[in-house]
Order: sequence, then C-alpha cells, then structure tokens
Amino acid sequence: MPRKKSETDAALPAETPAAPARRGRKPGSKNRNAKPKPPKKPGRKAAPKKAHTPAPELYFQLGGREYNCTALMEQARAAYRATHKTGIHTCKVYIKPEEGAVYYVINKEEGKFPLE
Repeated sequence: MPRKKSETDAALPAETPAAPARRGRKPGSKNRNAKPKPPKKPGRKAAPKKAHTPAPELYFQLGGREYNCTALMEQARAAYRATHKTGIHTCKVYIKPEEGAVYYVINKEEGKFPLE
C-alpha cells in the first residue's frame, strides 16, 4: 500500500549524502586484469607469404641404370608401415646397387627390399 506524505516527511532532507566515490574500476566493467595495449607502429607490415617449394627429387645413375632416391625412400616407409603400426620418427635409407638391395633403418628397426 503506498504511503502518504505527511508533514514530518517534508521536514526531513530529501536525500542523505552519498558515500564518497571509490577509486578504481567501475563495477560490472569487463577486462578486469587487462593491460592497455601498446599502439601499433606505423608502416610495419606482415611478412609476405612464401611460395610453396616442391620437395626436390634426387636421382643417381650407376651401371647404365637410373634410380630415384625419393621413390626408394617412400618404398622403405611403405615396407615399414606394412609390418609396424607406429609412426615414423627417424628414417635412414642405404642403397647398395652392387648387391641389388635397399636397406633401411626406421625407428631403430632394420629392413631390406630389392632394388628395381
């Protein structure tokens, strides 16, 4: 029920003095712990993107035959993946044309396949 004004209410001051304003951030403000960002330097641009360079292909010729080293490396990885389910961390390939074989060491596991 609304209250009626009386003569005693009129004698009281309309408002009591408010507490002094507090220093610091305002209530409800965002970024409470955010530091001011330094201004950007004029004229500074991002580095241009480099063009994708294809992987080099390495060939060697011996005894009238030509061998693609990149293809032999992929064959060694495929032979390793056929027998092991773990990822490849290290890979070394040794080509011995006098024996007609390619030896590989992948993750400390040795293997061999014929050189074609």
